[in-house]
Amino acid sequence: MSDFIERALSAKRESKHVEFKVGFDPASPADWVEITKDIVAIANSGGGVIVFGLDSAGSPVESSLGPLAKTDPADFANKISKYTGATIPEFEIKELGKLGQNLLAFTIRPASIPIVFQKPGTYDIGGGKQKTAFGVGTVYFRHGAKSEPGNSDDIRAAVDRQLDSIRKSWLRNVRKVVQAPQGSQIITVRPAGRGGGSVPSATIHSVRDPNATPVLLTRDSKKASGVFVHESVSEGIFDEINNVIDANRVLARGQRRFFLGQQIYYRIYAERDYVLKRKDDFVVLLYSGLCDLYSPALFWISGLSDSAVGEIFAEMYLHPKSPFIHALLRLAVLLGRDFCDWLHARWHDKWKRHPQPPMFYFTFKQMMADLETANPCSAALRLGANSELQIDSLPVRVEDLIQNPQRSAALLSSVCMRVFERNDPELRSTARHLDLLAFAPDIQSRKSGIARAVRKAVGDREPGDLSAPAEDE
Repeated sequence: MSDFIERALSAKRESKHVEFKVGFDPASPADWVEITKDIVAIANSGGGVIVFGLDSAGSPVESSLGPLAKTDPADFANKISKYTGATIPEFEIKELGKLGQNLLAFTIRPASIPIVFQKPGTYDIGGGKQKTAFGVGTVYFRHGAKSEPGNSDDIRAAVDRQLDSIRKSWLRNVRKVVQAPQGSQIITVRPAGRGGGSVPSATIHSVRDPNATPVLLTRDSKKASGVFVHESVSEGIFDEINNVIDANRVLARGQRRFFLGQQIYYRIYAERDYVLKRKDDFVVLLYSGLCDLYSPALFWISGLSDSAVGEIFAEMYLHPKSPFIHALLRLAVLLGRDFCDWLHARWHDKWKRHPQPPMFYFTFKQMMADLETANPCSAALRLGANSELQIDSLPVRVEDLIQNPQRSAALLSSVCMRVFERNDPELRSTARHLDLLAFAPDIQSRKSGIARAVRKAVGDREPGDLSAPAEDE
C-alpha cells in the first residue's frame, strides 16, 4: 500500500490505481454513491489509493477535509455495504501531507473476488431527475482514470492476480528444505500415540553419526520407519481456488459455462480436492469440462447426485458436439453393458437407414466389442492393458494405473499443473486418460443409479445430430 501512496503523491494525473478528489461532503448522497463506485472499482482492479485534497493534476487545493476526517470509518463500511451486501472492500484512512497542505487518503486493498453491486447507486441531480452511477449486478473496474463496468478481460486479470497470490501463499507457507552437510542423516521418533490432545513431538538433528537411525520418508505409513512432519499447511491458503470459481460465477450469471479459459480450468482441477462442494459450481465445472473444454472432469461427479449427473449426460446425448462426443462414449462404457446396449439401440434406430453414419457410431461399436474381453477402463480408453502413457518422458503401464487409481489421481494433478503452465495439447490428452483411470471406480460404483438417471432424463427424445463432423481422437 505504501507504494500506491508514494505513487499518488508524485503523480501528475489519475490512473488505474490512483484517484484524486478535491473534497468530500458526508451529507451529500451523490458523494457517497460516487466514492462507493470508485472504492469498489479500485478494489476489483488490484487495489490503490484515493487522495482527498488534490485536483485532477495532483496539486493540493484549499479544501475543508474536517467533516471527512471526523467521519467514522465504520460509517463508510456501512454505506458501502448498502450497495454491495456482505462483501466490503478492505480500506484504511490515512493522513498525508503535500507542499504543506493536509490531505486524507483511502488505501484500498485488492478484492479477493470481484465485488458485485447488489443495489443501484442513484441520487438526485435536481429538476426531478436522478443519476444512476451503477446498476444492480454490475461489476466495476478501473479503466485508466475512470471507474467503468467490467468486461471479460477485467475478470480474467482479477483471476490472474488471485493465481499469483496462490503461488506466493505456497512459498510463504511451505518451509524450505536445506541440504545438510555431506554424510548427515535425519533421525526422528514415532509419537507415542495418535489419539486426542496435544501431538507429541521430537527434536530432529542432522548428524554425522553413521550409526544413527535412518528414516524412510514415504507416503505409505506401513513402510515408514518414523513420522516426519515437514509442515502443517492450512487449507486456508487454497481459498483462492474457490475465489476463482466465485469470479466465474459472477461472469457466468447463471450460465453453465466456465468463462475463464481452459488453462485456468486445469489449474483448478490440479487442486480439485480443495474446491468447496457446492452443487451449482460442480454442475458448471462438470458440464464445462466435458461439453465445452474437453478436459478432465470426472471428479466433479463425486459432488453431485445421480439425477444431476444424468441430466448432463443426457445433454451430451441430445446435443452432441465433436470431439466432445468421445467423452460420452467413454462414460457409456464405464456405465456397463446394459447402458451401452440401450445407447447403441438409440443410435442404431437413428442411423440404420443413413448412407453414412457418423464415425463415432462405428467407434462405439468397436468399444462395445472390446468390452467383452477387456477391462472397462482399457475399453473406454481404447488402449490395451500393455499400453503405456508417457509421463515425464517415462513410460507408465496402463494396467498398473488401472490397479492403482490413487497413483493415477496424483499423476493427474501433476499433469494438470503442467497444462496450466505450458498449454501442451499432448499433456491435455494424457490428463483425460489419467482422469478416467483415477475416477472410473467411483463412477462404476454408481453406474446403476447414473444409468437410470440418464435414461429418465432422455425419455423418448431422439439423439441429436453432431454440430461438427466427428473424428476419432
